[in-house]
Amino acid sequence: MNRRSLLSLIGLSPLALISSKIPNDKSIVNTLIRRWEKSKGYTMLVLDAMPEDKIEYQPSVEQMSFAQHFMHLGYTNNMFIGILVDSKTYSEYSELKDAEFFLKRPDPINLFQPDSLSEMEANVKKELVKNYLNDTFDFVISSLSKLKDTVLAEGENKQKPWFLEGHTNLDLILRGESHTAHHRAQAISYLRMNGIRPPSYSKNNTL
Repeated sequence: MNRRSLLSLIGLSPLALISSKIPNDKSIVNTLIRRWEKSKGYTMLVLDAMPEDKIEYQPSVEQMSFAQHFMHLGYTNNMFIGILVDSKTYSEYSELKDAEFFLKRPDPINLFQPDSLSEMEANVKKELVKNYLNDTFDFVISSLSKLKDTVLAEGENKQKPWFLEGHTNLDLILRGESHTAHHRAQAISYLRMNGIRPPSYSKNNTL
C-alpha cells in the first residue's frame, strides 16, 4: 500500500497533514494579541491628544489626573498578566506589589488615589508616562505571544489576591482589556472637557 492510499485509509489527505503542521493564525491567543495591539495603538493616541501642559488635568480633587489614568491602567495590566505568567502565587496585594514581573515605574506617584507627578517639565512628564504605558502594553503582548490556547481555561484555582479570586487565565486577559477601556474612557472625557476632539474609536480599532 502506497503512502497516499494509507493516508486516505486513515482519513487524512496529504493537504490536511501539511495543514496540521502549520501554526493556526486564527487561534484564540492570536485573536487576543490583535485586540491588545489595537488597544495599545488607540490608548497611546488618546494619551498623545492631551497637550503637555494639561497632562495632569483633573476635573475635581477627588478624581485621578489624566496622567494617572494611564499610569494606573499600565500598572494594572502589568499586574494582571504578570500574575498569569508568574509561577509564584500571591494571596495578598502586600505580597504581590513586590513581584519581580513589575516594570520599573518612572515616578512614585500614587496610582490608586488622586496625586501629582514629581516636579519636572511638562514635556518630560508626558514622555515618562508615554514610555511607561508603551512598555506595559509591550509586556502584555509579549507575554501573550508565549501562550497557547490550551492554557486559557487554566488558573482558576491559582492563589491570587481577593479581587482576582476565581479568575482563569482568560479572565485575567479580558479583565485587563476591560479595565483599560474603563480608564481610557474617563481620559477621553477629560479631553472633551478641554475642548479637544478625541481620536476616532472606529477608525483606530478595525482589524
